[in-house]
Amino acid sequence: MRQLDHSLYVVSTPIGNVLDLSPRGAEILGMVDVILCEDTRVSRKLFDRLGIQVNGLAIYNDHNAIAVIPKIVESIERDHKAFALVTDAGTPTISDPGYRLINACIEKDIKYTVIPGACAAIAALTLSGLPSDKFLFCGFADSKKFDELAEMNTTIILYEAPHRLLATLQKMKKYFGDRVVSISREITKVFEETVRGSLDFLIDHFEKNSPRGEFVLVISPRNRAIDDELEALNPLIRRLAGRIQNDELSRILAEFSGISKNKIYRYIYAMQSKGDIC
Repeated sequence: MRQLDHSLYVVSTPIGNVLDLSPRGAEILGMVDVILCEDTRVSRKLFDRLGIQVNGLAIYNDHNAIAVIPKIVESIERDHKAFALVTDAGTPTISDPGYRLINACIEKDIKYTVIPGACAAIAALTLSGLPSDKFLFCGFADSKKFDELAEMNTTIILYEAPHRLLATLQKMKKYFGDRVVSISREITKVFEETVRGSLDFLIDHFEKNSPRGEFVLVISPRNRAIDDELEALNPLIRRLAGRIQNDELSRILAEFSGISKNKIYRYIYAMQSKGDIC
């Protein structure tokens, strides 16, 4: 067996199908002195299923990261121990406190490396068929940031839990309008599913099909042609908003411009939400 040449290995684990763990990742996990796990029970099940004999497990997660990092660094520097960092599923440091440990290694000039593999965000982006030349990953959905995200002309990736999915989709309608959204769940598992379409279509789908599993939402970029047409209406909207009800103003401007009434209504609503108009 070859010798370890780093003190910390950041190892990606499967997001569903256990066979997605790379041979190199499996080898390293069996060689290091300690594997840092988000939940040792979850990781132990994975290792047992794959027949990986491990030397030791320890917990490293959001709750104890700051407290245990100095102990990990001391163990590396004083006792020359080798560590691997894993999460319950996917790539450490993605919506995960692993970056704190990486920074500690950088500060102490400790050798570390990554063994790449599965990542739910990248897998869902691949499944979506949406533009991937430029994208923004934002972790778990936060509706307070939707107005800011809606202004970005890039593909956006969000995580969401099943019990919040429908409420999140309803809130997204106010800001993302008629953009295409792809929603993936159970990626690499038996019941893998990707549903793609308008927000109205997706809301209807998940009202009829109870959301189960963890979800990744991929939102298409803004339609620049329509955006430019709406921006051209901006002076009229600023002049008339407050004098005419939003619904009537949207109808008038739709007849004037040829843009759909709903798109104009959402544009006016977004301006009001940002405080641009009363």
